[in-house]
Amino acid sequence: MNNNFPQINIVLLNWNGFKDTLECLESLKQIDYPNYKVVLVDNHSSGNDVEIITKHYGNYISKLIVTEKNLGFSGGNNVGINYSIASGAEYILLLNNDTTVEPDFLAKLFDSCKTTEIGIATPMITYYSDKNKIWSAGGTINKFKASGFTYGRNKESSSYTKNRYCTFASGCCLMIRKEVINSVGLLDENYFLYLEDTDYCNRVIEAGYKISYVGESKVYHKVNSTTSKSNALMPLYYSARNRFYFAKKNFGLMFYFSFFYLVLAFTIKWIFMYKDKNETALILIKALKDFLNNDMGQSKYFSIQR
Repeated sequence: MNNNFPQINIVLLNWNGFKDTLECLESLKQIDYPNYKVVLVDNHSSGNDVEIITKHYGNYISKLIVTEKNLGFSGGNNVGINYSIASGAEYILLLNNDTTVEPDFLAKLFDSCKTTEIGIATPMITYYSDKNKIWSAGGTINKFKASGFTYGRNKESSSYTKNRYCTFASGCCLMIRKEVINSVGLLDENYFLYLEDTDYCNRVIEAGYKISYVGESKVYHKVNSTTSKSNALMPLYYSARNRFYFAKKNFGLMFYFSFFYLVLAFTIKWIFMYKDKNETALILIKALKDFLNNDMGQSKYFSIQR
């Protein structure tokens, strides 16, 4: 191991998104950190993504893993994490494939992780379509609402340049120390999609580590670029079910307060925010029913999108 520049593995998860992945890989080729490897996990794409990506970047990607089925965000990333640790990585960076990065983003993240108290580092994430507007500048976990909430959403990037500690970092871009993974474990695959990052950040904080927001590290995110319009209610289902699960798993008696708050909040959303109220109500009922029956992981109601 190079003590000055330890190995960092960048894990990219692809599912029927080769165009985004190609652009992400091209931006990663420009980064200036001298000791990194790219691990691409294809989450059982239905098309010829693997062939196309291999044709263009086969010599650049250190490891390409094709799963036998779609494992969701949690499971797919866990495959990359396990491989990375086995191959000698000291840090693992989870990065959405629908992002591009600045050349110095990885070096800036690493600089903030040199002390062992830091378990996770996360960059400033702005919109790909408006690079001066923040999508995430770290965040906080609200136990009552049972979710993570980002700082700085839709504000100018110049207002969040200072590094700071936080308690939530989006799974869009997380750099995690190997020691943290050995201590805390992998992403919880019961979530499948959504809230897995919130759960992981909470576990890291509970284990005594800190999360560092690095304002000088820049990533640009094509927000919701892979979410299918035909599955517009899918995020509502997973958000509802998984927030119930997150609260029950982590917050003891606080869960009961969160439960009633969430039931009320989702009911209000159903009444006032969604056009197709009958379908929305049905989705929320299914989410609650599945939670109560401990029917977690991939939902049987939706084709897989991320």
